[in-house]
Amino acid sequence: MTETSANQQRQKRATRADVAQLAGVSTAVVSYVFNNGPRRVAPATSEKVRRAAKLLDYRPNTTARALRTGFSKMMAVIVPDSSNPFSAGIYNELQSAASRHGYSLMFMNVKGDPKLEEDAISKLIERNVDAIFLSTSRTYDQISMAPLDQSRFIFMDQPRRVRNAKSVSTDFYSSAMTATEHLIGHKFCSVDMLYGGPEEDRTDDRVRGWYAAHQNNNLPAGRIIRSYFTREGGYRGTLQLLDSNHQPQAIFAGSDMEAMGALRALHERGLRIPEDVAIVSFDGTVDSLYTWPQLTTMQQDTEKIAACAMNAALDPDQVPDVQLIKADLVIRHSCGC
Repeated sequence: MTETSANQQRQKRATRADVAQLAGVSTAVVSYVFNNGPRRVAPATSEKVRRAAKLLDYRPNTTARALRTGFSKMMAVIVPDSSNPFSAGIYNELQSAASRHGYSLMFMNVKGDPKLEEDAISKLIERNVDAIFLSTSRTYDQISMAPLDQSRFIFMDQPRRVRNAKSVSTDFYSSAMTATEHLIGHKFCSVDMLYGGPEEDRTDDRVRGWYAAHQNNNLPAGRIIRSYFTREGGYRGTLQLLDSNHQPQAIFAGSDMEAMGALRALHERGLRIPEDVAIVSFDGTVDSLYTWPQLTTMQQDTEKIAACAMNAALDPDQVPDVQLIKADLVIRHSCGC
């Protein structure tokens, strides 16, 4: 193998046959190296093939491979809001996991629009991606009616079984209950909630856990304000609470982003956190460390969620339909501790 012969081959796009000729092996061996099988290749031979491929700037034809094998070595993740730090955290963990298994990962932001989500799914199915990781913009009832048998779907935010799909999710019910009971433990008579999900979907496990915490302590539930899982939503939702006849004492925010919006509203009104209004949020993103005061939050385990989701994509027969991941209460300053 020489630099001169490699340079000559670079004048045209290198093929598998070119790599085989330069490495002194068969084209089948080149396929085994880049497809990780089905036959084992000796490490020294594999290194020789990869060195030849690098010299030739050879890139496997993924489209042809997908047509031939039925696998594209491509996966995709769909999120409703790419500006959400939690979405970025999940994507980074999934990307690392995909890379370790020899897959590429596409990222698609559907901006909270169910129609854009449906269009994105259709395009990914056309591209024959091997798995779609989905944080959905739709309600549970809507996704239960969707045709999910045309690809391998892994839902990242559904704590219930979805037909023809796998679900990997934080245990929202117990996490919301823990967050709310932590505030109740500070002697607040009720806890208001900023809720980011669809208005018609009050079966959301965050809502159910928040409500159960009040029931468990024989307290009337506080008010629930829809705030869209955004900073602006949290800001406007908190102003709505402050402008009502009943001043909030404690707020459970369904995401760190909503909590950040709530903090701004409270600061603007001259209220102290936690002395006047206490807050516990949900997600545990890095942003929660840089608010004032720092947010007490339920921290989701993005690394474990991504690992379980990848296992569900690669070996679905060996994992349960629903995997619930525990979140941890991280106590900082916003709750009054």
